[in-house]
Amino acid sequence: MGRKWGLILLVGLLVVKVAGVIARGPSPIVLDAAGYWELGGLVSGGDWFLTQKEIAYRTPGYPWLIGLLRSTVADPLFALVCVQGMLWIATIGLIAWMAVDLTGDRRAAYPVLGLALLMISSVTYVTTVLSETLFTFLLVLHLWSVARFTRAPTVIGGVLMGATLGLAILTRPIAMLIWIADLVYLVVSWFWVRDDRVKQLCVIRGTICLLIAATVTIASITPWLVRNQAMFGKMMLTEFVGRNLWIVTFQDGSGAGLAMPDSRAAEQLKDQVGQPAWSTLAAEEAWRDTWTVSHALTAAGMDDAAADRLMKQTAIDAIKAAPGVFAVKAGRRLINFWRTRATELPSQVADFPVTGDADKAALARDLYAGQSIWGVTVAPVDTAIRYRASNWLLGNTLLMLLTGLSTMLLIWRRPTRAAGLWLAAVMGYFAVITAVLEIPAYRYRMILEPIVLLVLVAALCVCCCSVFRRCHPNDEI
Repeated sequence: MGRKWGLILLVGLLVVKVAGVIARGPSPIVLDAAGYWELGGLVSGGDWFLTQKEIAYRTPGYPWLIGLLRSTVADPLFALVCVQGMLWIATIGLIAWMAVDLTGDRRAAYPVLGLALLMISSVTYVTTVLSETLFTFLLVLHLWSVARFTRAPTVIGGVLMGATLGLAILTRPIAMLIWIADLVYLVVSWFWVRDDRVKQLCVIRGTICLLIAATVTIASITPWLVRNQAMFGKMMLTEFVGRNLWIVTFQDGSGAGLAMPDSRAAEQLKDQVGQPAWSTLAAEEAWRDTWTVSHALTAAGMDDAAADRLMKQTAIDAIKAAPGVFAVKAGRRLINFWRTRATELPSQVADFPVTGDADKAALARDLYAGQSIWGVTVAPVDTAIRYRASNWLLGNTLLMLLTGLSTMLLIWRRPTRAAGLWLAAVMGYFAVITAVLEIPAYRYRMILEPIVLLVLVAALCVCCCSVFRRCHPNDEI
């Protein structure tokens, strides 16, 4: 009974924390948020596949959520923030569930919830019109469905696994290859079963259900592929790699800072922009900015997808000319993916010096697309944000090392080896893809925080199990 009340208390504290962050108000609807809000408006008007917007670098998952709320509730911004707050709490709940299943110990839920109370940076994103919170939830929901499916393959489990992967991909295409890590986990788990009869049953039934999962995933993303085929002449999820690659190839600092290559693609790009305009960009070094070049190409008549493909080929040509420099910088970004400080978090209404109703109305018109806003100072939340651990470089470095050691411990032990390999593959996949295509930022690492939490708690339970000799009899190394 005491444990039950302890669990209720921890969940209650998590709800209070999220509510405190939400009470500080929403973040401005500007830049990427403004783009998502506009796309959500198209969805609310019935354009579910965004055919009125010739855009190739977005997927429809997050606009669908915005559009659904904009078409059904009177105050969609407030509803969106509340929904995202619930998704954050649900994400932690799923991680607690996975920790219990992974360790076989119900008490594993307590350290998950307890450590989640210390997490504040990721919670601030529930107040933004950005896809991070939704994508993190869908990713964790997919991993949860995979874990459940691995233990008991069923048709319903296969459908859920395929649907969650499809929704995650439609929210952020980076999830498109997660199935490889999932497949490794499934194969290793099933072939390590000692009972040959059970192994055969898992493999036969699991293979059939995996085909169902693949069918559901493909069916989920096919309409969007068809939309892009019709609009851009190519079946694709997005065309954005070129813009990403341009940043890490040509930008100084964390980027490789390479020179414009002497290649056919580079000459075509310059000709498309126009020599006078390109001369201006070259004189000011403005051509290193990805959006400056992208806008120049589309303004000159190229469609969004074609412009991205031309930028991608130009960047690839530059990388081929100096592969060593690019590789070194990519390796540095891979390490900094885990170490980068959360120096800037989304600003909220409580951060602005708003003094009266007239000021609030003007602020809403300028920064919030005319949506009603709210925001009060919540002292404990303000203090937690000010002294957040994610802004501590040494702390991030120690967490990186601890995560690596915890993962190795899970892989070392036979009972958790398959799950350890799986979680390592998932974290490694996101880290490598991000390092190759992005400049490190906290918002990219944020989506892995729940998985890091799961790894740390599972390793903690393993250590406690060893210390207090309460391991399962079959838990040999």
